[in-house]
Amino acid sequence: MTENKFYKPVGGIVAAELFFAGECRSLDEVLSGECVEVDLLDDGSDYEESIRAKERLVSVQHTLTLVAPRSNAEGWLAQEFVARCATEGVVARIELASGEVLVVGFDARFGVEQALRLDELRFLSGRSLNDSPRVALKLSCCDTRSALQ
Repeated sequence: MTENKFYKPVGGIVAAELFFAGECRSLDEVLSGECVEVDLLDDGSDYEESIRAKERLVSVQHTLTLVAPRSNAEGWLAQEFVARCATEGVVARIELASGEVLVVGFDARFGVEQALRLDELRFLSGRSLNDSPRVALKLSCCDTRSALQ
């Protein structure tokens, strides 16, 4: 097979690790804790960051959407995972297709108080015979720091 040496990926998420926030006080403590990692579907996941100023107060809205084949997403569908994502939240370490690694859901000012929390968990059966069943996990949080810094 011929390799295309001129192709350079510019977007998308190739890997994601979710760490339960719990009672952790530092980022090192969070990242050394319990982790849920799922093999993602190619070209399905994304991270969005929106910086807003309302009444001169700046906030950053983080939205992480991870998509995995249903066969890989059993960890996300577990009742305990859903409950913990909704209540204590998670910190995500994501690797972009560009090679950049971002940490989302931890703020130096707020710690894990503003961790990513479950926004939506969807199972999609697919519309045609060519569509594989998949699971989409959407997490979001709002703090004062960009993950790009």
